[in-house]
Amino acid sequence: MIILGIDPGTATIGVGVIECDGIKLKHLHSGWIETSKDDGAGKRLLQIHKEIGEIITEHKPDVLAIERLFFFINHKTAMAVAESIGVIKLAAEAKDLEVISFVPLDIKCTVTGSGKADKEMVKKEVRKLLGIRSPNKKKTHFDDLCDALAVAICYAKKNLLPKEEKMEYNKNIKRRKGVKKIHG
Repeated sequence: MIILGIDPGTATIGVGVIECDGIKLKHLHSGWIETSKDDGAGKRLLQIHKEIGEIITEHKPDVLAIERLFFFINHKTAMAVAESIGVIKLAAEAKDLEVISFVPLDIKCTVTGSGKADKEMVKKEVRKLLGIRSPNKKKTHFDDLCDALAVAICYAKKNLLPKEEKMEYNKNIKRRKGVKKIHG
């Protein structure tokens, strides 16, 4: 199965395409869509829609996984990102592509094993799982494409890969369904 992961934004949209055969993950493509702050909102959204459509046509994913806007500090930025998510979903719908959304906490927890993971931990795990490095040794937008790949990995781990047994090491934490307690 081919999974297109998206880290939404307006100035920079992270894009990652992976393949999962139910056993392993393979990196197919990653990058970003960059819009100019000098362009109006409509022109930027049109560019995002067009480029997402081109990526879908080129890579023929079976599903699009996208990070859900979960919280925000600046309502103006949140509205712009929400509009971007809307045109991304529209581009997917125009290509008859299913869209699945994940909140950031779920992505971090599924990819790294910790909901408290920071960006560096997520990047480290993405690098480890997919064997990728920063393009041309530049950091530019590498966070965005790693976040997009993390969303795709999250989908694969939740839906396609064998379930990992979760271990609980702290006796003070309440047991949850499906969590094995280690004694000792």
